[in-house]
Amino acid sequence: MNCILLTLLMVTGVVSYVSEDMEGFNPLLHLFYLSSSYQSCVGTLIAPQWVLTAAHCFLPDLQIIFYGSFTNLRDFTGEILPYERIFIHPNFTATSPKDDLMLIKLAIPFTFFSTRHLQWPTFKNAVKDCLIHTWLENKYFIGNSNNNLQSITIQMSSNINCKKLLGEKLLEDMFCIGPTLGSQEPCQVVTAAPALCGRELQGILSWETGCVLTGYTVVFTDLHSYVPWIKNIMSTK
Repeated sequence: MNCILLTLLMVTGVVSYVSEDMEGFNPLLHLFYLSSSYQSCVGTLIAPQWVLTAAHCFLPDLQIIFYGSFTNLRDFTGEILPYERIFIHPNFTATSPKDDLMLIKLAIPFTFFSTRHLQWPTFKNAVKDCLIHTWLENKYFIGNSNNNLQSITIQMSSNINCKKLLGEKLLEDMFCIGPTLGSQEPCQVVTAAPALCGRELQGILSWETGCVLTGYTVVFTDLHSYVPWIKNIMSTK
């Protein structure tokens, strides 16, 4: 895959890329900041009226905020979007990261949405380069006091390597990314970030051993097996 160097984070040693396969894709028009009284999450627009995120993001006082083209959360207060219903995967429980997915139906559809850039995964547990978008929440990370959108490319680890790293913690329908070389400086990113592998939305961040920007292992729900459930909810609800 041909890649164009986008950002070099000198402190962490993490190199960020944007794939030529995703040229013309503006992640800011597909990402939502999900705010609550407990923690923040990322929501990914997968259809004009549907947002996909992690089930553990169903928290008190949930608000869906759209920032448009603003990369910094402090540049613009954002627009709070109304939503109709929330659909948590029926098998999800608060005691396990398994089936950690949730769909949110917006009250008003986004007419600009295009399926040209986001497609469903065709393979499960395939080793590939994935682009991860999320916001930074820790002002101490690389001296940055702003909540900037971060975009980095890290290769998916093979299922065998993930099992070696995580053991029984790695459940079915999950994949991991990392660890990568980094300084492991303290940082905090918004959870439920999407993993875009080429044009495919491969996974949603479920849990991590530390900050993805500084080389720790992060675990995603692999969407390959969940596409039928997602499509069924969107077509019947």
